Amino acid sequence: MSVTWSRRPTAGRLHAGLRRASLRVRVMAAAALLVAATCLVTGVVGATLLRGYLLGRSDAQLRGFAHVTARIAGRAHPPAPPRAQQRQALPAQFLVELVAADGRVRLLGVPVHTAVAPRLPAAQLNQVGTPFTVPAAGAGPAWRVFVQRLPGGEHEVVAYSLGDLDNTVTRLEIADTVAGAFAVVLLAAIGLPLVRASLSPLAEIEATAAAIADGDLSRRIDHPSGKTEVGRLALALDTMLATIESAYRARASGEQQAQRSEARMRQFVADASHELRTPLTSVRGLAEYGLQQGDHASPDELLRLMSMIQREASRMTRLVEELLLLARHDTGRPLDLAPIDLASIAAEATQHARAAHPGRVVTLDADEPAVVMADAERIRQVIDNLIGNAIQHTPPESPVTITVTTVPSGVQLSVADQGPGMTAEQAAHVFERFYRTDDARTRARGGTGLGLAIAASLTGAHGGQITLDTQPGHGAVFHLRLPTADSHEQQPAAGAPAS
Repeated sequence: MSVTWSRRPTAGRLHAGLRRASLRVRVMAAAALLVAATCLVTGVVGATLLRGYLLGRSDAQLRGFAHVTARIAGRAHPPAPPRAQQRQALPAQFLVELVAADGRVRLLGVPVHTAVAPRLPAAQLNQVGTPFTVPAAGAGPAWRVFVQRLPGGEHEVVAYSLGDLDNTVTRLEIADTVAGAFAVVLLAAIGLPLVRASLSPLAEIEATAAAIADGDLSRRIDHPSGKTEVGRLALALDTMLATIESAYRARASGEQQAQRSEARMRQFVADASHELRTPLTSVRGLAEYGLQQGDHASPDELLRLMSMIQREASRMTRLVEELLLLARHDTGRPLDLAPIDLASIAAEATQHARAAHPGRVVTLDADEPAVVMADAERIRQVIDNLIGNAIQHTPPESPVTITVTTVPSGVQLSVADQGPGMTAEQAAHVFERFYRTDDARTRARGGTGLGLAIAASLTGAHGGQITLDTQPGHGAVFHLRLPTADSHEQQPAAGAPAS
């Protein structure tokens, strides 16, 4: 039990050390262990096979020599010579003894290079016919012994020293050990550069991950080969990083857009409150003034007050209607799309402008029908807003020209005036809600600052585009471009156009 508990902490520390080590070290350690285990198994198997082969040859020689000595021993039985004269001219590698029935031993041959004889117990004399191994009487190599019975109750013992065999097997084991150590050293010398080169893409992946963690989302892994495991991993990581970057960019863009939308909504609410407060203040002031006059006010004065109240109420009604229209389009109200002739709609808007402003020169240039897929009522409102904007912001003698032309994949309607024009900064904000280039003059003329914003919103809902060409002192030209009925495949989502 104590041994088990003492080994567990060691194994745990080894496992923890391997887990803390780098992948390069773990790969090399595993390879070294495999090579060492392979060399060990190869050495053990080789030594075992060689020893078995050499023992087989020795046993065959023992049997053959035993038959020869048995014939020699059966011819004559000379008396046992003294110890000093026991060496005979028999082959030097064998020890031959004749053991009589009474236990007397007669030597027929002793190897000249062997001083230590085998220690053979009397009980092993019965192991007849099968070679076996016995230890030496002293310090020395073991012996391979073969025993056979002779006539007269004698036993012939033929032994062969295993010293040379053991030396041969020992040399093989030493050679295997040296070869295994050399193989491990060679593995370390060749394997370390190869492992370092093979794992270099992982180091690049690690550096890329660290750069991305620091905020560089555009960093990618430059690994040209996609056929290896590391190459496929790099490709998968690049795809994942591109997806993550796209999602992060989209999220950041969405947050910025939400912040801009919230800021625009607050500004819109503030502007709408301001615009509604002005006519309400005027109506309240006029009503209070009429009440103060009481019976002293003349009929003409009361009529003037009522007319002013009516104008402010009409302005406030128009503002509320325009705000409601913008709110409906912001919520994605569907359009009643149908093929319409933009030239015919422009002709109706031109006639209405001439009737509403008899002193204004309003001309239309449209030679051929221009069919678009649109909501006729909403497009008419866009054209009325563009014409009304041109009439409102130009002198009474300035003409207004409406042109309808066919362009690639669409129809373009242009409203041009010869007024004072606008600067680049004014043109950049002209489609914003409640924006006015001349605030005092626009209010005096009854403008709300929503006409062009409504035109832009309706145009975007039709999948079209509205732009402005203008310069100070050279008038302004608004271009309304809509897709034709053939190119209009589906209803576009409402949105503000590019200007």
